[in-house]
Amino acid sequence: MTTRSFTSALLGGALATCLALPAAAGNPLDIGFVYQSPVSDVGWVAVHESARKQLEKEFGNRIKTRVVQDVKVGPDGARVMRDLVGSGSGLVVLGSFGYMNDGLKLAADNPATQFVHASGFKQAANFGTYNARWYEGAYVVGMVAGKVTKSNKLGYVGAIPIPDVVATINAFALGVKRSNPAATVTVVWVNEWFNPGSEREAAGALIQQGADVIGSGFQDNPAVVAAADAKGVWSVGMFSDLRKSAPQKLLTSITHDWTPHFRQVVTDTLAGKFKGAPYMGTLKNGGVGLLEWNAAVPPDVVAMAKTAQADIASGKLVPFAGPLKDNTGKVRAAQGAAVPDAEIAGMNWFVEGIQGALPR
Repeated sequence: MTTRSFTSALLGGALATCLALPAAAGNPLDIGFVYQSPVSDVGWVAVHESARKQLEKEFGNRIKTRVVQDVKVGPDGARVMRDLVGSGSGLVVLGSFGYMNDGLKLAADNPATQFVHASGFKQAANFGTYNARWYEGAYVVGMVAGKVTKSNKLGYVGAIPIPDVVATINAFALGVKRSNPAATVTVVWVNEWFNPGSEREAAGALIQQGADVIGSGFQDNPAVVAAADAKGVWSVGMFSDLRKSAPQKLLTSITHDWTPHFRQVVTDTLAGKFKGAPYMGTLKNGGVGLLEWNAAVPPDVVAMAKTAQADIASGKLVPFAGPLKDNTGKVRAAQGAAVPDAEIAGMNWFVEGIQGALPR
């Protein structure tokens, strides 16, 4: 495995750009991973890295992997993708929503190369997507947060307001409302995936406003939960086990695992059977999970959470079921109905109970 930083040398064309040809018989499948943030021990990229390392163990010399980290969306990202394809990658993992359009264009130009893209909603014959219903876990966490708050003020630090992030925050707020109708949720956006300084400031601002539970909304580091822990405030982590950074007050983390899906993608690619299709991780299939609850959470609240988690997995409990209004009063789902999956995939509105508006 070769790990590469995003350097001017790479961008300068250290890798030739050309139409990729299938790997010759006996040659390992070259897999390129492109990340929007630096590689670290926790967070979004860390979950990808865990899956990548597991693939190397399982497939051995049948594959080789390369990593390009801290790649910004736009011209830099497009160039890195082209360089990977041009230097022989037969499978490219695009680990950020913003890589979608450049990735699709490259896939169209290189039909012999397969791509999988995080959080996207567009597919092609050689361009699949992978995503997860983090909102299922967030709904359960919201129910617990509504029980442990004393101020009835909760906060969420949002990264970038793409639908996945919005849906997760909305589900958290709906879970809060289910267990504590008097509570409200305030959201602060930092508009970056990785900016520990801004994330700490956002968490601090919410705490100053009286929030005593703070959610970390897709940050690729533990800054939010660490800031909350330092103030003795409950927090909700994302992606990884963040107890080292918030040893006292982390309620839980909403986690996911890409390994089973990536394993299937690699298997299909090696067999020449890759199909560009969507994958969705859920509580039911194990693609989404929750870290064990903080020991200070009352047993009856933990039992409530476990029941809700099982009910969501079975389909008995639907997080975005009606009657449901947004925070402007518009009806989004009538009684007996639910917000359709297609609308959740493009969610750009806040539910009732969230204070504030989405950036436009």
